[in-house]
Amino acid sequence: MSGSDQRRFPRVEFFLVPDEHEQLPVWVIKPAGLAHERGGVVVNLSGSGLQILAASEPALDASHYELRLLLGEDEGVPLFSADVRRVWNRPLSPNVQIGGFEFDEPNSQAEEFLHAQTAQITARKWVRCVLVERVPALN
Repeated sequence: MSGSDQRRFPRVEFFLVPDEHEQLPVWVIKPAGLAHERGGVVVNLSGSGLQILAASEPALDASHYELRLLLGEDEGVPLFSADVRRVWNRPLSPNVQIGGFEFDEPNSQAEEFLHAQTAQITARKWVRCVLVERVPALN
């Protein structure tokens, strides 16, 4: 086991989200099997896609990801997932980036869950997630 695998909390990502006149702390606790993937929070959802905040490093530079929603700290909680495509991303602050994504397929379980949570998302009760980089299938 390497030294990084023996750390106490390798599964926790932390970043500060700028919001008007304050910085809001965000913790993303990732399941053990996703410890090395990108944690983030869904902060906006529209008919055309969603926006996700993540730590600025490393950059969200892949074009395709699998979005997995984290709905609780219990490893037994099912993970809703959907394939998404990065449309754009930009820095929001020196430590945070924001990315715009589109769903590859409409009406996934993840998208339906997020639409049901829209009021909470806009009230800063964000849904935590993990972005797993993927290679798109060749047609």
